[in-house]
Amino acid sequence: MLSKDEIYRVWAPPEAPWSRWVKPVLFAFMDGVFEIRAARAVRFDAGWVPAPGDAAMVIDLPRDDGVLWGIQLARLGYRPIPLYNALPFPWNEKMSVPDSRSASTVDVEPILAALHRETNALSQIQLPSEAPPAFLLDADRRIARTDPEPGRFDNRSVCFPTDFPSAQFLLERGIRRAVIVQENTSIAGDLAQTLVAWQRNGIEILRKKSKDTDPPVQVIVQPSFLRLLWYRISVALGLRRSELGGFGGIVPSSSG
Repeated sequence: MLSKDEIYRVWAPPEAPWSRWVKPVLFAFMDGVFEIRAARAVRFDAGWVPAPGDAAMVIDLPRDDGVLWGIQLARLGYRPIPLYNALPFPWNEKMSVPDSRSASTVDVEPILAALHRETNALSQIQLPSEAPPAFLLDADRRIARTDPEPGRFDNRSVCFPTDFPSAQFLLERGIRRAVIVQENTSIAGDLAQTLVAWQRNGIEILRKKSKDTDPPVQVIVQPSFLRLLWYRISVALGLRRSELGGFGGIVPSSSG
């Protein structure tokens, strides 16, 4: 049984240049109490995947699909980089045990369980330190499955451009294009901020639907003032930052 620090080092080995972007949020909960769910099959066609070289992957899929895709891509020579930054449930730091579970707005526990379960598989894959990255996101990160009413644990989250390496960093390491894998064709407003910045600085953006067999197609990510405005308002007013880092907090009762 590995400790949470040992699990983290499997996903973020110090010799890999991309490890600095691995989010430690979920790994802090690896010694908590949660359900270890059995692995399930995920649709993955390796035929379209570029040989490791000048491409980075951004896997923006719901539930634990991103982790499962990450392991498949690791077998093809890509290093999975978890960017999940939402707490799975409330945490009592002093007691080092989970608080009583109030229903969370986003179900992150399957992702936590998948990272824990797939650690052994990843540890057996011999990846070179310079293996290109596959950044893993939860496509449901901004979507509340239940109303964030008082007493509920609100762990909706967003990603920021600072959660990713800059275009310059990518280019310096030979990355010239990024393939975005999604279930649909709509790029979330938070992710779009990063892709626009990459695109402006010379990174080609391609999009791939996860359930199609078609190869990735080039897209031009258009900046949108309204999307940017919603993104900034949601971060400023609608999301709850945790003292442990990442997103997640109990919705307080109304004072009025």
